Amino acid sequence: MAAAAGPDVLAQIDAAQRALYAAVAPAVVYVVTRDGFGSGVVLGADGLVLTNAHVVGSAERVDVVTFAGQKLTGRVVERGAGTDLAVVQLDGAAGLPVLRGADASELAVGQWVAAVGHSEGGGWSFTTGAVSNLYTSSTGHAVFQTQIPLSHGNSGGPVVDHAGRLVGIATASLERAQNLNFAIRLDVALLGLTTLEPVCECLVVHAPAGVPVFVDGAMVGTGPRVAVPARAGEHAVFAVIAGRKVERTARLPADRVVTLGP
Repeated sequence: MAAAAGPDVLAQIDAAQRALYAAVAPAVVYVVTRDGFGSGVVLGADGLVLTNAHVVGSAERVDVVTFAGQKLTGRVVERGAGTDLAVVQLDGAAGLPVLRGADASELAVGQWVAAVGHSEGGGWSFTTGAVSNLYTSSTGHAVFQTQIPLSHGNSGGPVVDHAGRLVGIATASLERAQNLNFAIRLDVALLGLTTLEPVCECLVVHAPAGVPVFVDGAMVGTGPRVAVPARAGEHAVFAVIAGRKVERTARLPADRVVTLGP
């Protein structure tokens, strides 16, 4: 008697990847300037888009096409300090599909990841690979290397995990090295760009420059601004300013920003 056929693993993988693309692609936009094009990912339903600084270049306004075919214009509202990141606010946008972020601490070498973006003239694309290295770039900002084959049009687009959660932003490749591509970790963007505060699951603390800031007993950075991922609930925040301990209690998600001192 012939053995019963087992599950069609390849068919399951095929279906899972198709479903992942269908879930992620609607939150990816095509970004066009006078000098070039790239991708972006929608983080706010009102049109808050994260992309690369090199995609928007020196432009103050950009043209954007959504997955649904809607043509919008947007204003570049922030560029990262020392990072290849920029934020665009789309005009008149509402109810756009968004991507949710993964916990950056879970990112690991060998992890399966995928990218959605744009090939040159080819519309929305879907490519897969693995995280091949985690390290800190020469500018001091966390990046990771992937085996995902990316085109120039992928720049600014999302890198996601198997659940479709955003883990990074595709940013650069080495032209002389096949499939050697890089992405900026999502937490770098969320914690470094002030215009992303409304969509960041984090606590932002303002304190005098250089003053150490403590959250729940652990030092998390120094003023004038510190952003730290935090879960919903009550958190104790303090700093020692001019010899005096200044304390506040933050209750997320209601209290996202805390100011210590003048």
